[in-house]
Parts: sequence; structure tokens; C-alpha cells
Amino acid sequence: MLIYKTKPVDTGCFEKVNAQEVISDLRKQEVEILTEERLTKVVNEIPNPRTYIGHEPSGAFSIGNLTASLPVLKLAKHGFHAIILLADLHALANDKGNLSEIQEFARKDRDMFERVAQKMGIGGKIEYKFGTEFEDQNYFIQMLRLAKVINFTEAEKSMDEISRKSVARMTSSAIYPLMQVLDIGVLGVNVAVGSIDQRKVHVLAIENLKKLGFATPVAVHNRVLLQGIDGKRKMSKSFGNTIDLDETLDSLEKKIRKTYCSPGEVEINPILGWYKALLFPLSNLPFRFGDKEVKNYVELESLWRKKQITPQELKGAVVRDLANVIL
Repeated sequence: MLIYKTKPVDTGCFEKVNAQEVISDLRKQEVEILTEERLTKVVNEIPNPRTYIGHEPSGAFSIGNLTASLPVLKLAKHGFHAIILLADLHALANDKGNLSEIQEFARKDRDMFERVAQKMGIGGKIEYKFGTEFEDQNYFIQMLRLAKVINFTEAEKSMDEISRKSVARMTSSAIYPLMQVLDIGVLGVNVAVGSIDQRKVHVLAIENLKKLGFATPVAVHNRVLLQGIDGKRKMSKSFGNTIDLDETLDSLEKKIRKTYCSPGEVEINPILGWYKALLFPLSNLPFRFGDKEVKNYVELESLWRKKQITPQELKGAVVRDLANVIL
């Protein structure tokens, strides 16, 4: 079996801030926190607490993946030890290719993610960990213990939210969420992060990890799934409608030119969603659209509804602002 070893992370941490500042920063996104009270306790009582998100390598790391990961990056800035799990064995269970292909995808994803971290001032502060680095014999013994306290129906329902349809009724569809739950315990995670489709898995972790002697994690979920450039479906590699972190300026401009963007339309407007879920939460500064300076998403939406910002101005701005994040 191939095993990819990651480099040691810089363990120096940032000056810790108070819990209310952490929560306020997280809530610049539309997130669910289970719960604020327990997150406050983590910040106040645990030195250098750990946060993580699992990413299944598949050859494309999109701004949708980045949006889901944003709370981890923010927590890293607030002094948390941040882990990005490059979940190679999970991807194998989810029929994403052979292990060597998956690990090559993972290396590419790691490099793209670290480029964004560098821009945020947290370069070298993220630990990138492959599942094959710790999901060993002892890990699977622990998973058997976990399997005796989580029933099959609970595991199956958790996987229904995240699985490819092709493996939705394979035995791996029950193993996969157990691995996700156990990762949180084995990695010593205090705050588990994911998109809203990870909620059921995280609830299983909250309810069951203590039965194996692990700490009960806090969970943070990004509620917004980004629309793809077609304006019809969520952003997904499967639909070919993504903005990826390895875009060039030319490819980014081409994708934005064909992004659905009807004047005044709010409900079906991918670009507005990208500003709401990613770009405004990433920035403390206003954005410019044509000759207008806009301080927050509510103001942007209002101007767009009134058609005081044109599609050309919105598209030109998002090329500039996404380029500042990913290029």
C-alpha cells in the first residue's frame, strides 16, 4: 500500500483572542455552531485547540470546497492547530480511483490550499494529513468498537447526504461515516468543520465519541452550498460547473463570462452567492463594483435588485476578487 508522508507543520501559534471574537469572525459566514456555549469553553479552557476538515481528494479543489473550509482557516488565524485531512482511504471507499491516483490528487489539492493559506497570512500553519498516515490496525480496531455503538441505519442515513449514488448501497457506505467520526476522535479534534451535508456525521461524533473515551467535539457547518456557474445546480466537479483553485486568469475569465447572471435576479445568481458565502467573509474591506464601493453583502444585493450594478460590473469585479484569493 502506498503511504504518503506529509511534512511537519509549523507549530508556532498566533496570539489567542477571546471567544466572542472567534464566534463573530465565524459568523461572517452563514454557519451553524453546535454549540456556541461549547465553542466558548474550548477557546477559554483548551490551550492550542485543534480544528479540522476532511477533504476527499478527487482532482478538483473548487471555491465550494474552500468555502466549506473557511472556518478552519479562520480558526487557524485565532491560534487553533488546524488540520486538513486529505482523506485518501475515504476516497478509496467512495470509489474515487486507485490509491496512487487519489494520493496524486491529494498532493495537488494540498498545494492549492496552501497557496490560499499563504495569502491569508497562515502559510505553514496548516497541517495536511493523509488518512494512510494514521488509519492503521489500531484505528480499525477502534472502528470496530465504534461500529458496536452506532447502528447501521444511523450510519446509512449519514452517508446518504454525502455519497456518490454509485456506492450509496455498497457496504463501504456504512464504513465511510464511521471513519469520519473516528477521525475526529483519533486526531484529537476539538472543532470539526464541514458543509451542512456533514451535519449527520458530526452529530454521530458528538453523541458517540465519548463512549470510546474521546472528547466530545464542537461542530461548525457552512449552511450555504455554492451554485455552479450554470446557475442550475450546486457547484460540483460531477456537473462540470466549478471554479477551481488551479484556474489561470484566462480560464477564470472564460468561466465568469459564461456564468449565469440575469440583471436584478437574486435567487439564481451564482456570483452573488460567491460574494455572500466566501468573498465578504474573507475580507474586512469593501469591494468596488463599477463606481460603487460596497461594504457588505446586504448592500450588494440591494444594489443588484435595483439594477444599479450591471452584469458586466459584477462579472468584472468577481474576476478581480476571486483572482486575489486563488491566483
